Amino acid sequence: MSASVPDQQLYLQQADAALRDGRLTQAANMIAWLEENGDAVPGDDISLLKAEYAIATQDTETAAIALAAVHDADRNPCRYRMATGWLAANGDRVDEAIVAFAEASKNCPDDAGIWNLLGLAFVRKGEAAAAGEAFRRAMVLAPDEPEILNNHAVSLLQQGEAERAYIQLEKAFASSSDNDVIKGNLDFVGGMIGRTPQRRLRESDAMWSARLVNMAKGAKAASDRPRADALFSQALLTLDRFDPEVWAEIVSSKEN
Repeated sequence: MSASVPDQQLYLQQADAALRDGRLTQAANMIAWLEENGDAVPGDDISLLKAEYAIATQDTETAAIALAAVHDADRNPCRYRMATGWLAANGDRVDEAIVAFAEASKNCPDDAGIWNLLGLAFVRKGEAAAAGEAFRRAMVLAPDEPEILNNHAVSLLQQGEAERAYIQLEKAFASSSDNDVIKGNLDFVGGMIGRTPQRRLRESDAMWSARLVNMAKGAKAASDRPRADALFSQALLTLDRFDPEVWAEIVSSKEN
């Protein structure tokens, strides 16, 4: 005997909430139950939820199969186009991803996540100005979201605005100091613009030397070779073991 219609609808909502909250094991079990017992809820809703779970677990094949089972793309236009955009971006079909995310943003202009994904697609295509505009729209809706601040910084860097990028990354770091991507970007851009490295409280030698190398790479990217050499040398002295790659950077610079 199948569950009642209200129970199935509630179960669908709970499965969706579990997925949004990152409770992936629970979401997987609930989606499996819906596939077996959800005869009173729209099949498109279950297929879309299954596709979104597959995207969350980076399973592109299952996501593509589940999306192909959705018959009415306009039933959940924002979620469907976000999912198709993600699949396109993951398959290096950047133009297709941009179209999908742009359509999603028209249907749900108050969703910061959609604007963020659109901005990332523009970044991948090298259209930094368009990316910046998308990220600005996202920041209006979610002004303190560290991931969006970080992504906006990347678009600013593409436009040659390293100082502004650094300011955005400082804001992102203040909100998410444990995010390795944000920390790495902050150090790299700091190296580009000549910021003096500051060792953080309780930072190990290994962590500090890795940061120095990252800053040195930023200085090198900015063609500030003397500063890059100084940072590479400082990192080499701090490392607990000899690093041939760092040594090669110093030697190659002196040879040149």
